[in-house]
Amino acid sequence: MEFLPRRNALALVGTAVLAAGAGLLASGCQQDGPFSETDLAMLRTFALSPLGPDGSNSSADVALAAKLGKQLYFDTRISGPLGPYDVRGTNGSLGNAGDTGKVGCISCHDPANGGSDHRSQPAATSLGAGYTPRNSPTVINAAYAPLWQFWDGRVDSLWSQALAPPEGANECNGSRLAVAHLIATDYAAAYVAIFGPLPDISGFPASGKPGDPAFDGLTSDDQKAINRIFANFGKAIAAYERRLVSPAFSPSPFDEFLAGKSDSLSPAAMAGAKIFIGRGGCAECHRGPLFSDLSFHNIGAPQEGEHAAITDVGRYDGIAAVQANPFNRGSEFSDERTNDHLTGLTAGDDDIGRFKTPTLRNVSKTAPYMHDGAYPGLWDVVNHYNFGGETGLYSGDTDPAINPLLLSNEDLDNLIEFLGSLADGDPLPTADFPEGLTANPQP
Repeated sequence: MEFLPRRNALALVGTAVLAAGAGLLASGCQQDGPFSETDLAMLRTFALSPLGPDGSNSSADVALAAKLGKQLYFDTRISGPLGPYDVRGTNGSLGNAGDTGKVGCISCHDPANGGSDHRSQPAATSLGAGYTPRNSPTVINAAYAPLWQFWDGRVDSLWSQALAPPEGANECNGSRLAVAHLIATDYAAAYVAIFGPLPDISGFPASGKPGDPAFDGLTSDDQKAINRIFANFGKAIAAYERRLVSPAFSPSPFDEFLAGKSDSLSPAAMAGAKIFIGRGGCAECHRGPLFSDLSFHNIGAPQEGEHAAITDVGRYDGIAAVQANPFNRGSEFSDERTNDHLTGLTAGDDDIGRFKTPTLRNVSKTAPYMHDGAYPGLWDVVNHYNFGGETGLYSGDTDPAINPLLLSNEDLDNLIEFLGSLADGDPLPTADFPEGLTANPQP
């Protein structure tokens, strides 16, 4: 079992051609215009469908929950003290070391800026209470993932994802007791209207989480009461995040093209689309409405950066984490308890160094790229694949599909032009959020 960073021993050569792409090249079915009917059929598979239900969160589509969730998403008071990297005025710091109440979901996942972090410097990973070891992925369209969240899939729902940052030492550095008190003092009416009665926690410690004496010293019933409030905190945030999907924004040029506006794509973007679904092999993993198979792959991305972990085994650790998560879909806090997806799920050597395929929607807005933010621009990304991955040090073995592509610089430019066409426009008006979907919430 290999945990140390290394290069794949296999010298992979040739081109990565998706089977569907090979069919396109072989069909010879050309019509008027740049795309064949086979091309168009493939491109239509990227069309977004309505967002499916989330049975684990009975408040997922409740407007009141989304409104509360937005307030909590923007509320930085959930956070504890900033760490030593924070110096006001430098590196995008949110304050000075020791300051509290400075970090919220909005800090590293700004929905008005592609749902990612445009603040932290260096930009490879995010600066909250400290520097995170991974790049902040976009929150826009995260609700479309039926299960796995985070780069390693260590949680299995959108609401349980929202529970990790508040207590993360390098993120909000707060605690579930502090979150529960904030809800009880400032959001009680909204909480009760959605989730029912709040227990009296006025005599509980002001802060604490598992592993802290303040939390561990509570009775099991009191711990469960706090955990219930904390879980509902995550469900409210998830209800808001379910509104942060591409259909809530003006359509991207690509979506306009799918809707029949044939001139919405530039000639370069159309050429890039043909490469994407054909000889570039991109759609092998970046497929479906999110341009993601929502699975995990080792693409040989370099494990580097000032604040990235020296080694990162990705999905290998994520599997154990989701199994042990007290807020997974099989837990008592899930509204539709199910663990079928966890039964028999075990980590193997093949999982070392695998990371979740990110969505390509809005990708031009979410630099830097890869799980550790190793690449500052899209040129670096497409060039990585063009040379068959395996750049620098990484853990595990690359997927067999990662092969040199032998694309020209013009091909790469066209690919980047196509990727740019996947960016949504401005958020559309919504009655639920008169101030705007991505703007600071109204009091």
